[in-house]
Amino acid sequence: MAITGFVTTKRGKYYAVLNLYDEMGQRKQKWFPTDLPLRGNKRNAERILRDLIEEWESKETPFCAMTFDEYLEQWIETADADIKPNTYRMYQLNVANHILPYFKRHRIMLQDLRPMHLEDFYHYLQTEGSNMRTNKPLSAATIKHMHQLISKSLTDAVRRGLINFNPASAAKTPRAERYVGSFLNPSELDELLALFIDSPVELPVNLCAIYGFRRSEVLGLKWENVDFETGSITIAETLQQGVGGNYVDTPKTHSSYRTLPMTNSARLMLKDQHKKQKRRQAALRSRYIKSDYVCTFDDGTVISPNYLSRTFHKIISESDLPNVRLHDLRHSAASNLLNMGFSIVEVQQWLGHGSASTTLDFYAHVDKKAKENMADAMEKALKNRVQ
Repeated sequence: MAITGFVTTKRGKYYAVLNLYDEMGQRKQKWFPTDLPLRGNKRNAERILRDLIEEWESKETPFCAMTFDEYLEQWIETADADIKPNTYRMYQLNVANHILPYFKRHRIMLQDLRPMHLEDFYHYLQTEGSNMRTNKPLSAATIKHMHQLISKSLTDAVRRGLINFNPASAAKTPRAERYVGSFLNPSELDELLALFIDSPVELPVNLCAIYGFRRSEVLGLKWENVDFETGSITIAETLQQGVGGNYVDTPKTHSSYRTLPMTNSARLMLKDQHKKQKRRQAALRSRYIKSDYVCTFDDGTVISPNYLSRTFHKIISESDLPNVRLHDLRHSAASNLLNMGFSIVEVQQWLGHGSASTTLDFYAHVDKKAKENMADAMEKALKNRVQ
């Protein structure tokens, strides 16, 4: 944006005033004293103004004749280098299905993009018909993910010298409703697990119920990370599903790398699975698909993430149990552990959360045992005071 200015006077002296713009696109005037008295110095003051404009324009980013949608198309083509594959796949879908269609209609220059333009876009996503697939508004949580994508792309534009500031840093996003996951109590979990006896996904569903594993964690479990001697299970990698099929990835966070003790039931199921795989390999010979994965079909094929979710949903929907998701087994494990009296920190480590505050944000409302203990303590204190 071109810098303009003017010369004015104050207390008998000339001042040069520049019209500058902040990250919100609002004009901010900056005054520069020339120390020149009024008499005979107007041209000198104008010369100082021209020099100031030239100096400040040299600080501006060179003009970039590119619209935001054009920039985003180029950025998404090469952004996969430092983004996890599963995240990059979601970025591609959001760019293609939501961001590009909107900004191609508005044709905003990259250098002219302002927070208000992004806020208008987020508001549009909350209206009926913005979602081309369902014609329903997008959730605030989804829009926040979209905002993170846009912010990352614009941070790269700043780094490359295409723009001076990241307008996404000042844009407001819709307030997301706090998500409260569904969970099953121990008796409901027993009823649920009975539904999966002899199912191809019996083992992963049981392990998710016991350990609160993420879908990618349980399917990425390999025998090299199952130690029957020490009775431990280590989460060291995950199995994700992308456009081209399954692929191996690192755990979600550093804290997701964790080693947990085997329960008796987990040990029995894992040993049974190990023996079953050996028998099937001997029977099928060359037709058996060899791998080190724990959760496989009878022919050795690795169970894919989408198959696990679909099968879980189908079996649950045909039962009388609440229509929970596979991920709700993770919520169930956390909620039940808290209600058994285990601390937030202990549950954090069991789940592999990055910090206790993450666990607290999700599950503090179900820490029933701790609240009961607090109530009992308060009751005793008050009774002693009355006496």
